Amino acid sequence: MTITAEIKESLVREFNICSTTINFYKKQISALEKKHHMTTTSFLGKFEKGTLGDEKDFFDWYAFHKLLSGWTTTKKALQPLIK
Repeated sequence: MTITAEIKESLVREFNICSTTINFYKKQISALEKKHHMTTTSFLGKFEKGTLGDEKDFFDWYAFHKLLSGWTTTKKALQPLIK
């Protein structure tokens, strides 16, 4: 498959969207780590075991982590296509 200039431009734009979105989720997660005095790894273990409460922050944190993972995977897939 040939990547035309138009396709490359679209891929670069998508890559930039991924980068911006990743930075957003990282900031959100960092704020939650500071607020609740625990790392995301520690949080995930407790959340998945059900030992934390039903606080909205915890559901947001879990979603932010899952979304960050998905956007990071997409960005990694795009990277070799835009070089």
